[in-house]
Amino acid sequence: MKKLLLITLSYLLFISCSPSSDEVTVTWNIKLNHPVEKDLYIVGNQDFLGAWDPSQIKMEKVNELNWSFSHKVEPRKLLEFKFTLGDWKFQATDKNGNERQNDEFIVPQRDTTFHLTIEQWTDGKEKKNQGQITGEVRYHQNFHIDGLLDRDIIVWLPPSYFSDTDKRYPVLYMHDGQNIIDPATSSFGVDWQVDETVDSLVRKGLLKEIIIVGSYCTTDRTEDYGDTDKGKIYRKSIAIDLKHFIDNIYRTKPEKQNTVVAGSSMGGLVSFMIAWEYSDLFKGAICMSPAFKYEDFDHIESIKDSSKKDLLIYIDNGGKQVDIILQEGVDMMSESLQEKGFKQNNDLFVVIDKEARHSEGDWAKRFPNAIQLFFKK
Repeated sequence: MKKLLLITLSYLLFISCSPSSDEVTVTWNIKLNHPVEKDLYIVGNQDFLGAWDPSQIKMEKVNELNWSFSHKVEPRKLLEFKFTLGDWKFQATDKNGNERQNDEFIVPQRDTTFHLTIEQWTDGKEKKNQGQITGEVRYHQNFHIDGLLDRDIIVWLPPSYFSDTDKRYPVLYMHDGQNIIDPATSSFGVDWQVDETVDSLVRKGLLKEIIIVGSYCTTDRTEDYGDTDKGKIYRKSIAIDLKHFIDNIYRTKPEKQNTVVAGSSMGGLVSFMIAWEYSDLFKGAICMSPAFKYEDFDHIESIKDSSKKDLLIYIDNGGKQVDIILQEGVDMMSESLQEKGFKQNNDLFVVIDKEARHSEGDWAKRFPNAIQLFFKK
């Protein structure tokens, strides 16, 4: 017998009364208001959901209006998902024609079935990117480091760079460089808008002029940003190789007090790791929604025996999507750093926004306050 619950994500969730186990079955039953000629796909944040590839995981057609998909999942995983017709141009919408936000839930320790009605689909027209490039950027394509996939580098130059040719500038290094400045290259058409933010703060006299260096990610992102052999090479590539490359080409201030690293999610984790391992080269790190502790990984344990570093650390997190899972690691890292001697609102800043999602748009909102901690004028 199943108990019926009405929940706030606009679908009905049925939870079976089967006993807990190592894995449970999650089932999605989709009802369409209108039949479609194309196949229906589920897409989401796990490999079995296509890892955000909209044409990987085809649902089973029950009849003209009903589709289904089931998979075994470990309890406590956070699942985010959407539905497409095999292309991001054709996504499920609400009854008003608005693209549905990611649905999300944490897998309980019981078999779970979602019953969701899809009203209609987006019309296939290209979405207009939100934002633009402000200021001057330079691209360095196919930056090569032995042991890593080649990647592009984007460099944003401050307003006075070409008019004041004697001036030198601090540098902010960022991961997922395709998402930070140019909406045309950003994963979902929304960038961090670090160019607009920094330009505006500089012109208001609130921020020093800085150079921003963005290192694009590759298909090896998880290994590059993780505590892996390849990750060790990547961390050195940013701290030594890329920094040397940028310092030789641009008019930088290469000293520790003028060098900061930043990123989000896995990029937030690797930013912390780089600053911690190369604390003689970096003033500190901006770690947004960092994956300090996720599933079987625990970086807090990795630095347990380390002594305090001369660093400024900024950590933040949202309260929705995967940030719910990441909050435990944020809390544990904050506690661990304070035990080492870091002091809140001195050399450690922790910011929590319970209404924020795990997204470029929300990281962009928190970026102005974060960057001013490091380069305030």
